[in-house]
Amino acid sequence: MMFKVGISGDLLNSENEPCFGNDPLELLKNRKDIEISWMDKTISEITPEMTSVYDAILLNLPKANAHSVSNTDCKLKIISRFGVGFDSVDIEAMKRKNIIVTNTPNAVRRPVAVATLTMLFGLAGKLIKKDKLVRSGNWNQRTNFMGVGLSRKTLGVVGAGSIGTETIKLSKPFFKNILAFDPFLSEEEISQKGAVKTELHELASKSDFIVILCNLDSSTESMIDSEFFSNMKRSGYIFNLSRGPVINEIDLEKALEDKKIAGAGLDVTNIEPLDTNSNLLKNDNVIITPHALCWTDECFNDIAIEAINSILNFIDEKPILNQVNK
Repeated sequence: MMFKVGISGDLLNSENEPCFGNDPLELLKNRKDIEISWMDKTISEITPEMTSVYDAILLNLPKANAHSVSNTDCKLKIISRFGVGFDSVDIEAMKRKNIIVTNTPNAVRRPVAVATLTMLFGLAGKLIKKDKLVRSGNWNQRTNFMGVGLSRKTLGVVGAGSIGTETIKLSKPFFKNILAFDPFLSEEEISQKGAVKTELHELASKSDFIVILCNLDSSTESMIDSEFFSNMKRSGYIFNLSRGPVINEIDLEKALEDKKIAGAGLDVTNIEPLDTNSNLLKNDNVIITPHALCWTDECFNDIAIEAINSILNFIDEKPILNQVNK
């Protein structure tokens, strides 16, 4: 019997080609026991009809919840999440159905860390403002747009997991001090990563640049709020490359409006896509990218290979390396 794999249609580009390239798909196409098909790229949620067809789903943006696997003829055995986050999947519902959920932590570690520093360097150096000076014929105004140096500054990292650890590693040559908040790690563990363990609001008050790299769950939703911003330096910048709802967006807008902070860089927002009328877009000290800053050919190739290998390991009864709902 053929093992049927459904692939998220939103992983197709505008030319209906895999955005991660064709090479990773060969891992599936070379197997005579596997049948692959692309799912509708417009769906926002996996339906019970889909899970009654597919044995495995390579999942990108659509949500997978309890309703998705509610039919008695559900045959889904594994969801391989394309990326590191898995808040779009109801982990407990899948666990009750004995459906394995995996992600791709290894493939995204370096790309997201690099994207974090890309955004930080861009805002600190006033990159976009200086580009606009040239395009608008205001070259000689450049003395009014001095950037912010990093060598005497403190970086604060919220979430010292896989991506946070890589960010700390890459940041060490640039910053004088690195602080980290992570309630799941001891002082010694964070020290071994190259940072100093700090409580959340202490990190806010001592850091010049703050990067949010934690998971989204009930304990982190709206964790970065008005109290946090009140503790930040007025010269401080905040960056979010985790999940939008970790930051209370209304409080962020207010902090920017009242000039309680110097600026922000967001690759994620509460609602995606971000409404073009959002107040965040009215601030020239804010950089916003479409939850895609880390996307490169290397990154997506590696994510696809890691995600596909989780499915192949399941079929071949090999250890599942990245299961998140054990």
